Amino acid sequence: MGRGVVLAGCFVAAMLACLGGAAATEYVIGDSRGWTTPPNITYYDEWAAGKTFMGGDTLKFVWNGTHNVAIVTKEEYDNCTKVISTFSGGAAFSLTLPTDANGPYYFISTVGSDCENGLKLAINVTSLTPAEAPNSSASSVTVGVLSMLVLVSSSIIATFMN
Repeated sequence: MGRGVVLAGCFVAAMLACLGGAAATEYVIGDSRGWTTPPNITYYDEWAAGKTFMGGDTLKFVWNGTHNVAIVTKEEYDNCTKVISTFSGGAAFSLTLPTDANGPYYFISTVGSDCENGLKLAINVTSLTPAEAPNSSASSVTVGVLSMLVLVSSSIIATFMN
């Protein structure tokens, strides 16, 4: 009986983990280098290339010296346009991406020639929330898999409880 209860608890925990989804990640932009003038103009592209950014993640820009962060359009990013709306107070700025964030996000520093020297970041964000589609095959697959997990778990629990 005791073993059945332990197994039942394990299955419930596994099902809850499946239902819970992915945990949000905090990214320190540039890792230990931070948000500062990079060694080359592709540094932040290379830094972002190996990462998967999801809605709900936090981007933390940490810098030494005089830098700032501006959230910009692709055109402003490509042209290093000096925009008025920036965060420049202190030595850090954190942005938690909305859970429904989806698509590209662009960031630059507008101080001096920071952007032209590579202090800019482009990321692609994937939403945690499914797109609103009444006949979404992904939603159907998810419901089917979770239903199967419940059925298998119930059968296994019933076997050990008897």
